[in-house]
Amino acid sequence: MTDTTWVFIQWCWAAWLVYWLVMAFANKRTVERGGFIGYRLVAGIVIVGLVAAGRLLHVSSHSQLWQTPLGLGVVTDCMVLGGAAFTVWARITLGRNWSGEVTFKQDHELIESGPYALARHPIYTGLILMALGTAINYGRAIGFGLFVALCAGLWWKARQEERIMSRHFPHAYAEYKAHVSAVIPFVL
Repeated sequence: MTDTTWVFIQWCWAAWLVYWLVMAFANKRTVERGGFIGYRLVAGIVIVGLVAAGRLLHVSSHSQLWQTPLGLGVVTDCMVLGGAAFTVWARITLGRNWSGEVTFKQDHELIESGPYALARHPIYTGLILMALGTAINYGRAIGFGLFVALCAGLWWKARQEERIMSRHFPHAYAEYKAHVSAVIPFVL
């Protein structure tokens, strides 16, 4: 792994986390909560399953899969930075409707503009891109295990969010779902 590119990724994650924490205090009042444990449980089960599989196959979670050359490191830096920018764009577009949990806010709005015109869950799109870039740069089995666990947890959380949105915006959300992909623009 190229140290400079790895340090850049760490700074991207740190800046993203600071932004996310600061913005967490500017939200509308929650009127309905979805599952708090579900997506965390799914991610935890995937991690336990991957650790068990690794032990059975005698693969250490810290097994080095490759050394990251500079060119690949620059590509992964761009992936992480692009993913972070996409999540921030989505967070700004979502405004005060955002929550770290599955919730429905007072005077909640169905947002279909900006990155929400490309994906119904663009924050997850950005997080997946950030995590994939990080895992590739890190080049160890544990990075990909955590990436898979993140994807599983986000998949579960997206399903819970879709249920709430479908309940509160039955016609508008059905039409939105018919025209906009869930996570990967124009694909999935």
